[in-house]
Amino acid sequence: MKKSLFTKILREKKLMLSPLSGYTDYPYRQILAKFEPPFITTEMVNARAVVEGNQRTVQMLKKVTGSHFNGAQLLGKDPNFMAKAAKIIENMGFDYVDINMGCTVRKVISKGEGVSLMKDEMLACKIVKTVFNAVDIPVTVKLRTGFCQQSINVISLSQKLACSGAAAITIHGRTGEKKFGNPLNIHQMREVASTLSIPVIANGGVFSGIDAQNMLFQIGAAAAMPGRGILGNPWIIPEILCNFSGDIFTFPTLQEKKDICAEHIHNVCEFYGEKFGVLKMRRIVFLYFSSCRYLKSLKSDIHMAETIDNIHALLHKIKEVDGVWIYE
Repeated sequence: MKKSLFTKILREKKLMLSPLSGYTDYPYRQILAKFEPPFITTEMVNARAVVEGNQRTVQMLKKVTGSHFNGAQLLGKDPNFMAKAAKIIENMGFDYVDINMGCTVRKVISKGEGVSLMKDEMLACKIVKTVFNAVDIPVTVKLRTGFCQQSINVISLSQKLACSGAAAITIHGRTGEKKFGNPLNIHQMREVASTLSIPVIANGGVFSGIDAQNMLFQIGAAAAMPGRGILGNPWIIPEILCNFSGDIFTFPTLQEKKDICAEHIHNVCEFYGEKFGVLKMRRIVFLYFSSCRYLKSLKSDIHMAETIDNIHALLHKIKEVDGVWIYE
C-alpha cells in the first residue's frame, strides 16, 4: 500500500480501529470486517516472536479478508528485530505496520517496550527510521502524551517520529500511569495535530459517533480511533461513519445483537477450541448487552458457563419488555 493512498483514505474515512490486546484477535476481526471499517489492526505482536516464527504469534497475525486495509501492530525495542518483523508482515500481505509506543502493561514497561520508548526519543526515532527503511508499506506509531505526568513529551517526539518516516501518528490522550479514568489532555493532542503535516489519529473516550465527531472538532485530528468502544459493539463503525457522512444510523435490535454475539462465540470456539473459547467469551459476551437490566447477574452467570450451549442458554434469557432489555 502506498503511503499516499493510505493518507488519502485515512483523511477521507476519518476512522481507524484500535489494536486491543486480547480482544481484536482473528475471530473478532472477522466480525468487525462485516461492518466495513476502512482500517483494521491486529492486536499487538512481539517483534522477536514474529521473526522466530512463534506459532501462537503467527496465529495472531492471520489476516481477515474484506474491503478494509489490514495493519499489524508490532511491540519491541530492538530496531533490527522490529525491521525484520515488519518485513515479514509486509511479505504476509499486510497493508501497513503500526509501532506500539503506548502499552502500559507492567511486564512490557519493565522490558523497555511500549510506552517506555517515549522516555528514549533517540531509540524511538531509530526504531521508526529502521522500520521505514526496511519496508515499502506505511509505518504508523501509537503514542500516549508521555510516559508519566512529569515527562509529557508527545509534541517533541511526534515531530521527530514524523521526520523519521512515520506516515501517521495515533495519540492516546493520557500518560502511562493509568490506562483509563484520567481526563484526556485535549490541549496536547490539539497542539500535535496543528504542528504535524502527517495525519494525527485521536484515541481515547470514543464510544459513539458524536464522540468521534467531537474528537475531530476539538483536536483537529485527521481521524478518530475508538478503543474500548468497539468491544461488544461493532455497530460503532457504521455509527461513526454515518455521523461523518450525515447519513441516518439505525441502532441494532436485540435480536441483531444476539445474532452477532452468537457468531462471535462460534468464531472464537472454532479458532481456539470450545474449552478455551468459552473461557475467552466469559469476559466478552456481556459487553454486547451493556444496557441490559440486571447486567451484574448476566456477568455472574456468564462466568459459570463451560460450554457453547451454556452461553446460548443465557442469551435466550435476555428479553425485550416494553422496549427495555432485561436479563431474566
